[in-house]
Amino acid sequence: MSTLYGYSDLISEDVETIDSDEEDEKRSSRDPDKSPFSIIWRDDLKNDNIKIPCSSLLIALGTTASAFAFTHILCNYDLELIGYGTDEKMTDDGNIETKSFDQIKTQQYSTQSVDRIYRLPSSSFVLIQLNSSIKSDRIWSISEQILNKFNFSNLNISNPVYIIQSRSSMDYVTIAGELENKSNLFIRYIKSSIIPTDDKITQTIKSIEPPNAIRGLSAALFTKLHQANIPVIILVVYQRHSSVNADALKLLQRILDRTSATLKPYIQLTEKTNKQLIRLASTQTSNMYS
Repeated sequence: MSTLYGYSDLISEDVETIDSDEEDEKRSSRDPDKSPFSIIWRDDLKNDNIKIPCSSLLIALGTTASAFAFTHILCNYDLELIGYGTDEKMTDDGNIETKSFDQIKTQQYSTQSVDRIYRLPSSSFVLIQLNSSIKSDRIWSISEQILNKFNFSNLNISNPVYIIQSRSSMDYVTIAGELENKSNLFIRYIKSSIIPTDDKITQTIKSIEPPNAIRGLSAALFTKLHQANIPVIILVVYQRHSSVNADALKLLQRILDRTSATLKPYIQLTEKTNKQLIRLASTQTSNMYS
């Protein structure tokens, strides 16, 4: 489905969470003593005139998508951290109290909010993880701050930008008005209109149907990429439970493996991945009762 649904939802909410599996992780961006959520780039990349080459882009929004990026990419590749998101407190002199990149790298994945931007040094593959709630009045500026930093090349209908996120399966309604919650786990997509209707993604899974919507940051990113004539596909994982589970991550891997030739080399199942799937699922389950 090439139509963008949920635009009115995007601009009408006071505070929009990125997706439903992080509702119990409210961010401090609502604290009046905190500065607005923004992206901090590495020192050698801070100049506005510097554009980062990017020929392949995966954006992971929310805890499930971030967990997928961690288990299937970050634990297998030595990606360099080039930016991170923050809403840290202001210092006495009015500057943002930022953390060093070494501090950000050492934060424990399973217990910390993850808002990071990575690049694979040997290529121009970029991975963006955003796992925080962001105020609605910051959504568009954050989208611009991220996308304007990159010099996109070789992005085409065969190599689109992929955005992945998750929502509760209880939120999905069929055209007939029935809840499609009989399945504990399923994936739907929305794509920009320049991607052909006979694309691999359309042959693999179903599209998001109205009245269902994408909203918040994913809608803003989709719109800005679409306006720039950059092909983009959003994959939404609908799952009954909000905690991260191995089945959802494995399903994402299978879908991307079938539909994205450019991402396929980065998301192969490895021994490290299998170990992380077990560890992460166990950690998330334990956190539900802590």
